[in-house]
Amino acid sequence: MTTTPTGSERTFTLAELAELAGLPRNVVRRWVEQDLLQPRRGSTDAFAFRALGAARTLAQLWRAGWTAPRIQRAWQLARTVVADPDAALTGLLASIGQRRVTVRTPDGRLVEPGGQLLFDFGGRAEAAALPSLRSPHDWFQAGVDAEAAGRLEDAVRAYERALGTRNPEAHFNLGNCLYALRRRGDAVAQFEAAVAAAPDYAEAWNNLGIVRGELGDRDGSIAALRRALALVPHYADAHYNLAESLAVSGAIDEARRHWRAYLSFDPNSRWAEQVRRRLQAHGGDR
Repeated sequence: MTTTPTGSERTFTLAELAELAGLPRNVVRRWVEQDLLQPRRGSTDAFAFRALGAARTLAQLWRAGWTAPRIQRAWQLARTVVADPDAALTGLLASIGQRRVTVRTPDGRLVEPGGQLLFDFGGRAEAAALPSLRSPHDWFQAGVDAEAAGRLEDAVRAYERALGTRNPEAHFNLGNCLYALRRRGDAVAQFEAAVAAAPDYAEAWNNLGIVRGELGDRDGSIAALRRALALVPHYADAHYNLAESLAVSGAIDEARRHWRAYLSFDPNSRWAEQVRRRLQAHGGDR
């Protein structure tokens, strides 16, 4: 007789974590690369049940405009007052909308990393001040909110006001919004700015490669996608995109290698069957 695994025994793939947390896979992948999420020991794509809770907490921080480096720094501070890493991460949700790191402890207290106990007024005073402050961070958060609500023009205006701090995430998000608005030339400029500010930003290199290809710059597309894979060799989407660009350029043998790599990393995706057809049409698996 077989039994269904309990919650503590079940594992999740990266794709499943992303789906259950309501996030793009590339965001979750970036968190794994930066050790915000860790797979089970001995695995590269199997995550314990506790990782799902962490992913959902990280998703709330991300939607509030928190970048991965900011989360890393704040999480480190939170662990100075809450020893359990998972509880420390969850406690950071109290910092959303605040101008300083505050941590909600498991017993309900609101504490600063230095140990100072705070009076909790529900954040109303801080929240009321934000519209008059409008720092680059405030504008970035406003852009995230507008983008999530589908108000892309508003998101563009907000992200543009967040660029003063040379924030690669603002350039990246702005590029995505401009692309969605079919302003591909402007999107290229923002993705280029993102990788100039953060040369290890694999997702920005990937998106830059996509848009360059759509604008007819095949060499530029291939170069950007190769850079994304040099940074993250298991980046399935970049393998797919590079294979497509190589195929259009006539480099079928190399395209086949990257289609096969895509299938090895993401065999059950919505694009997997299309890739198998591509391989069959271009000489199979030889």
